[in-house]
Amino acid sequence: MTGMTRSLAPLALPAVLAATTLSGTVVLACMMPFAAIAAIAALAMPARRGVAAVAACWLGNQVLGFGLMGFPWDGATFAAGLSLLASSLVASAAARAVRGGPVVTFLAAFAAFEASLFAYALPFGDPALFAPEIVGLIALNDGLWFAGLWLGWQVLARLPALAAWQAR
Repeated sequence: MTGMTRSLAPLALPAVLAATTLSGTVVLACMMPFAAIAAIAALAMPARRGVAAVAACWLGNQVLGFGLMGFPWDGATFAAGLSLLASSLVASAAARAVRGGPVVTFLAAFAAFEASLFAYALPFGDPALFAPEIVGLIALNDGLWFAGLWLGWQVLARLPALAAWQAR
């Protein structure tokens, strides 16, 4: 097995997360699966690298939002963006703190993300955005993204074994 084959999965996963961010931002009008990204990063990467990946995904989302999608350049929008970063980092910490399988990790990240955003929405945002129907749709969106990202991570993690098997 070559060094390049061995290093493909760890290098490819952050790229997959970045592509998820870019496509999710543009296609889904910023309905970003930050909790799913935080959970995958916690499961698949060392702590510092996972936090850096989550922060980079947030930054990519913000650059596209302000640069391409015309987010208003005002204090409230900047604060809302920073609340997404803070909530994503809280979700990342929660995902790392739990012991369990992938579903438990995702649920911890999602609950922490939503709770953190709700805490921001109480004084500064709109708590009505946390109606059960809305949170349910966001949970479905994040859950589907998590399933796809988890599947992609599983494929990437097995590429070196597949390459070794094919080389025989």
